[in-house]
This record gives sequence, C-alpha cells and structure tokens, in this order.
Amino acid sequence: MVLKMNESKKVLNFPTVSRPNIEEVLTLFLKDQQKRLKTRTFNRYEEVIDLLRHCLNGNGYHDLDTSSEVALYEKLYFQKNLEFCLIFGPEKILHSLGSFLNYFMIRKVMASEALLQAAGVVTKKLVRWLEENGYIDAETAERGIRLAAEAARELPAAERLARLLYEYAQSHAPRYWTAELDDYFTIDQVHPGILILSGVVSSGIVEVRVPKEITEHCRKGWQINLLLGKTRNGWCILETGNVYPC
Repeated sequence: MVLKMNESKKVLNFPTVSRPNIEEVLTLFLKDQQKRLKTRTFNRYEEVIDLLRHCLNGNGYHDLDTSSEVALYEKLYFQKNLEFCLIFGPEKILHSLGSFLNYFMIRKVMASEALLQAAGVVTKKLVRWLEENGYIDAETAERGIRLAAEAARELPAAERLARLLYEYAQSHAPRYWTAELDDYFTIDQVHPGILILSGVVSSGIVEVRVPKEITEHCRKGWQINLLLGKTRNGWCILETGNVYPC
C-alpha cells in the first residue's frame, strides 16, 4: 500500500539555472551583429543591449510567472549574488520587453530621440534573432516584433513632444496663478492649439492652450506629466515631465 502511494505522488521539479542563460545569449547576439555592422552602429547596439541587461537585472523579477521562479531568484540573488540575467533563459527577455521600452527607457534613462529609436530597432532585431536561433517560437517573436516596431516609431516622437512642451513652458509660464494641478494627464482630444486632458489621479477634465506646432506632435491616449496653473485665461503649463506613449 505504501509503495502504491509513493508511486502515485507527483514529483514537482524545482526550477534551476537556465543553460543558456540570458547573459550568454545576449553575448552571442552581439558577436553575431559585430560581424555585419559598422563600428558606430555596433556601438549603439551594445549600448541598447547594456541598458536591456540593466533593466532585466533590476526589474525582471517582477515579471516572473511562478512562485518557484521567484524563490529560485531570491535564493540565488541573495545567497550567491547572481543577477537575473545569469539565472534565467532568453524566453524571459520577451516577458520584460514592454516594461523596458515603455517604462525603463522613458523613466530611468536620459535618452535622446536617436537612442529611443535605436532601442526599438535593436530589440526588434534581437527578437528576430532569438526566433531564428530557436530560443523562442514564431508567435512569441511576432508579438515582440510588433512591440519593438511600435516603440521605434513612438518613443522618439514622445521624446520630441516632451522637449517641445518643456521649451514652451520655460518661455511662456504665467507670472500669476490661483490654483495648481500636478498630475499625469491623458490626452483625450487634440485640436489645433488646444489639448483636452483628463487627470489620472483626481484632476478631472481640463483644457490647455498650446501652440499649434505642439498639438501637431500630440497623440490621443498619450500620457503627460504636467504641473498646471489656473489663470484668468484658463489652465497654463507651469512645469513639464515625461511623455508616455500608450
């Protein structure tokens, strides 16, 4: 009877360190790209991959699927000082790709428009390379490629808008105002020279007038960090932060 009970028990395999791990795969990817790229372009690839590595090591554990993976990470990180990229395999790159492009590159990196565009271009190439070398399946690769291609278009555009808003606020901030709104605002409507915004926290709907040159760069659904001041002419921009494409 004891034998039968033992035979019926299911064995749950505890996750182990992946081979190859993310660090090894990223190194192979860069070696392959170095063979075909000019030095200047390859340096940009290295820069983006280094930022991706940094993002994964610092934030990748947030996207782990199971409690056993979390336990493995915590054990190896705290006891053996192993980083995320040394523990997990390349499939985990795709789990964190969205947060890398749409959060990390905007909030954590002082990136130029060129670097933001490169982040999309390089990660798109990385995803395709992962598929071609059998690390991920075609369906997963297609999702990653769409995400990276969208980032290559929208991230530099969002950075351009952030720069235009900052320059405008610096030169046109009002001298007097009676109330303030400090919030993350979603662009609900875009009209020539007018933005209709809704506050994420509790600001409600507000109308802000800006030059037409700025509204031409705005997209419905994007989010902007703004400090607004209420004047007799309506709400005006006092300070600006990041722009987040959605």
